[in-house]
Amino acid sequence: MGINFNIVKKPKHDENENIEEQEEELEEEDLDVDVKSNNYDPKRKMFRFMGIIVGIMILILLILFIMSLGNNKKSYSYSQIERIMEKAAKSYFKDNASYLPEEDSIIEVDVSTLVEAGKMKDLSEYTKKGVSCVGSVSVQNEDSSYIYTPNLDCGNDYSTIPLYEKVLNNNETVSSGYGLYSNNGDYVFRGENVDNYVQLNNNLWRIVKITSDNNIVLISATGVGYTNTWDNRYNENMKYESGINNYSSSRAKEFLEKIYKNPIEKEGEDILSKKDKSKLVEFDVCVGKRNGEEESKDNSIECREKVRDQKLGLLTLSDFLYASVDPNCKSASTKSCKNYNYLVIKANWWLATASTNDTSLVFKVAGNGIVRAERASTYASIRPVIYLNDSVMFKSGKGTLEKPYKVR
Repeated sequence: MGINFNIVKKPKHDENENIEEQEEELEEEDLDVDVKSNNYDPKRKMFRFMGIIVGIMILILLILFIMSLGNNKKSYSYSQIERIMEKAAKSYFKDNASYLPEEDSIIEVDVSTLVEAGKMKDLSEYTKKGVSCVGSVSVQNEDSSYIYTPNLDCGNDYSTIPLYEKVLNNNETVSSGYGLYSNNGDYVFRGENVDNYVQLNNNLWRIVKITSDNNIVLISATGVGYTNTWDNRYNENMKYESGINNYSSSRAKEFLEKIYKNPIEKEGEDILSKKDKSKLVEFDVCVGKRNGEEESKDNSIECREKVRDQKLGLLTLSDFLYASVDPNCKSASTKSCKNYNYLVIKANWWLATASTNDTSLVFKVAGNGIVRAERASTYASIRPVIYLNDSVMFKSGKGTLEKPYKVR
């Protein structure tokens, strides 16, 4: 009996289908791998791009930092350099006290000396590239107090400038209207609205003129403290305490000396700080007498008699009259002298000039600006006059009420 084997063969198309399925599965796996790769992942590609940008920026900053190391010099402002010079000079004279100036005198130390003494670096170490400077520090002894003033000259870039020079640069000389006039070698402010304010120790002053030797004449903008008599002594001619119109022995002069040496703060008499006083120069107060009809505005009458070597004084009648630009202002008796005159304030105030008409009469400017000769025993404000020396240095300001000139 024979055995028959029936062999059943799977159709070939089934094998082909399995192969195709396997290939599709492989393709899907490959696709998954590609999608997960950087070439196809948008977020990872963006992060990589940002990383490259950040790396480039860090590299640039690193290059700039390395370049700055080659020029590691700090640039200072000119005011900072002047403070460095002043500090160096103080340190230098602390070590060399025997070199300090005697009372009422000034000496000067050059920056090169301060550099050699190790008190500061060369000026080239503080300035911008290409800026060349020279400098010195002046030291003034005022009543055993030493005032240090730096002087820096950097050519066209910067220069420590004296106040008088700054004022002259800011004001062209005029021959009419308000402004600065040239008068016998002096430069005088005239008119109603002029930019001649100066601030000292929080007090305002007005520039009357710049003298031929570059001293600056200032008058208090408002007056000092309470009103005062010009003089209240017994007058033999008048037979009562009408005052005597002799400035050299007047109460007004005594009052000025008092507020200079021993001012009372609560009375508003401390108009000058110790540093401000070191900037003053002594001057002669012109106290010649005149009558109200004389037509003179050049101090030729007043300066026939002087009280010499004063630190504070009063204004002359001529100076008040000349400040007006009204053409009708001829003499003290002319009411139009109140017009176009910056010296007029809303207060009565004394002048240094006395009248020849009476031994007790002194010229006073009323609050309405009209000049009168009145008894010396009456009351009015005292408006001190001072002279700033030519070495006082400009700090800031434009001379206006809002931005007055300030000094170092």
